Amino acid sequence: MMNRSSMEVLVAARAVLLCSLVAMPFLQGAHAAGSCLPAEKAALLKFKAGIKEDPDNLLQGWVKSTDCCASWFGVVCDAHGHVVRLDLRPDPAFDEGVFLTGTISSSLASLSKLTYLDLGDLKNLSGALPEDLGKLKHLQHLDVRTNKLTGSIPSSFGSLTNLDFLSLGGNFLTGSIPASLGDLGPKLNYLYLAGGSLSGHIPASIFHLPNLTNLYLGSNQLSGGIPTDLSALATLQVLDLPGNKLSGKLPKNIGKHLNQLGSLDVSSNKFSGSIPASIGLISDLRFLALNDNKFSGHIPAALANLKGLVYADLASNHLTGPIPQGAPFSTIGNFDNNPGLCGSPLPACRK
Repeated sequence: MMNRSSMEVLVAARAVLLCSLVAMPFLQGAHAAGSCLPAEKAALLKFKAGIKEDPDNLLQGWVKSTDCCASWFGVVCDAHGHVVRLDLRPDPAFDEGVFLTGTISSSLASLSKLTYLDLGDLKNLSGALPEDLGKLKHLQHLDVRTNKLTGSIPSSFGSLTNLDFLSLGGNFLTGSIPASLGDLGPKLNYLYLAGGSLSGHIPASIFHLPNLTNLYLGSNQLSGGIPTDLSALATLQVLDLPGNKLSGKLPKNIGKHLNQLGSLDVSSNKFSGSIPASIGLISDLRFLALNDNKFSGHIPAALANLKGLVYADLASNHLTGPIPQGAPFSTIGNFDNNPGLCGSPLPACRK
């Protein structure tokens, strides 16, 4: 029979054997599942080095001696130690002050498996968007909105064909919208470029993204018109173009092709001509803003058929004739500053 001392020796030997078997893959060069890859940790530390102020200590725990996959704020890894998610967006409940001051390092392009990158609403990120971010082929979500980024939108972003969400607005971006964004393909459903200083025409390629549901280009300096062929945008639910220098006529078939729209805002531009009667075909339309343009002629009677409207603004145009009657259109609509209009809620038309 084995005595107590011999039993303890056997248990210890088994423990040593087990530890050696577990450690064997690492001795052969394999990486511990889920622990941070050294090259990707280095890339994140380079990003941190570009941050000059961090008053909320978002990156305080980002230190070389710890595992970036296990304890770093905003970092999520896969089972192989690749960083797949970097999300530093602040909690909207505490949206006060400055969150990060600094630049976006091109080192993030080394996170080859990254699918989610959110640096939105950090307020004081500045400098240019790195061209190299276009190398992140697995990226599905890219959000840098509401910062102080400058320069142009990299044309390389058109290579991010797995994106379903792209938000660059609320910065100081200049230049034209790259036509290459039209190459983003069928996965993209949300494109937010509003609130910058983008100029030039809207690339026709943008209007050929087949599954786009939300398009925000407002509050820029865009010029030119809207392409007449909108048939590829059948899924669009929000078309937001206010506060630009867009001109020409709205396509006559806009309501036929964009019949899923819930919101149509082309206010504060230079559109002219008549209001397309086809807008009356958009049965789910809730928000309609055509104000502060140069629209002329009669308001189409079909607009009174929009029973789901909660907001309608046609003010400050050159519209004439009677306002089509029917709730909610004539009861909630704003028709001010159209001297040629008459009928409720404006003074009655002369007989």
